[in-house]
Amino acid sequence: MADREMVAQRVTIAFQAVSQLVFGMQRVILIGIGAYLIISSELSAGTIVAFLAYADNFSQKSISFIDKVVELRMVRMHCNRIADIVSSDAEEDAPGWRSGELHQRHALAVRDLDFRYSDSEPLILSNLNFAIEPGEVVAITGVSGSGKSTLVKLLLGLLTPTDGAVEIDGMDIRRHGLAEYRDLLGAVMQEDSLFAGTIADNIAFFDSGATLEKVVAAAKLAELHDDIVAMPMGYESLVGDMGSSLSGGQRQRLVLARALYRTPRILILDEATSQLDQACEARIDRAIRQLDISRIIISHRPSTVAMADRVLQIEGGHIREVCTCQKGGIVTV
Repeated sequence: MADREMVAQRVTIAFQAVSQLVFGMQRVILIGIGAYLIISSELSAGTIVAFLAYADNFSQKSISFIDKVVELRMVRMHCNRIADIVSSDAEEDAPGWRSGELHQRHALAVRDLDFRYSDSEPLILSNLNFAIEPGEVVAITGVSGSGKSTLVKLLLGLLTPTDGAVEIDGMDIRRHGLAEYRDLLGAVMQEDSLFAGTIADNIAFFDSGATLEKVVAAAKLAELHDDIVAMPMGYESLVGDMGSSLSGGQRQRLVLARALYRTPRILILDEATSQLDQACEARIDRAIRQLDISRIIISHRPSTVAMADRVLQIEGGHIREVCTCQKGGIVTV
């Protein structure tokens, strides 16, 4: 699907470039011919101006017509993209763990994990091994394109390892049951967005059984409650296309509140606080620490990384521990 999206973008860019070149050259040629005809007294200046006006109108209509033709040709590509989703096999899931099969510590581990997107591509992640104890805060860093977001999707069970496994309490999450495993998780991804509805709806993710008390508790943890009550409609304020606009920091905190509303045992944050100031970020960190849940933080910001108990770095598809942080210490990665 990503390949088709890239092809579509290339076709659109190429068409726009060719159109501008062709019709730009056409105008230059027409002006040149018109100037010659005026000099030779074969046509008047008014006639040439009128002709150029008609030519411009014709060119614009031609471009619009060709745009529609290209859009119709792209329909097939878009239909194929939809077909990829519709025809995808349903996710196979185990029935879930049996009573007493797990210790219920919610210890997360990655064992001998390799991953590539296809057999023809090189490994993005190779022989990854690390463990995250219950209540531990671990930061994962690395340059752009090193595989951090891919690792997050593997931890969430959205991708299947090429080799190795992601384990919860010593059991492969696919044997554990993905649905049951994901009930333990809360995640804030870079591309998360808000939906048309109220702030309360977005925090509760339109949960039919939501209570205001639980929504408010999540908002307070995300340091968003004071901002919300300052709005005229409070938690009933609309967001989305027809609602009030929120700042980047408010949007990030709202999405974080949505993840905390689930009362997760493991919280995964992918650049989730990049638009927050350090003081606000520190208050959120202190509040979440009181929950005694595990956290995996993907970030480039030194102030964010400094909040972790341990720092892991992905480099060249491998992962290594950079340091074990002391509370209140400053980490340089």
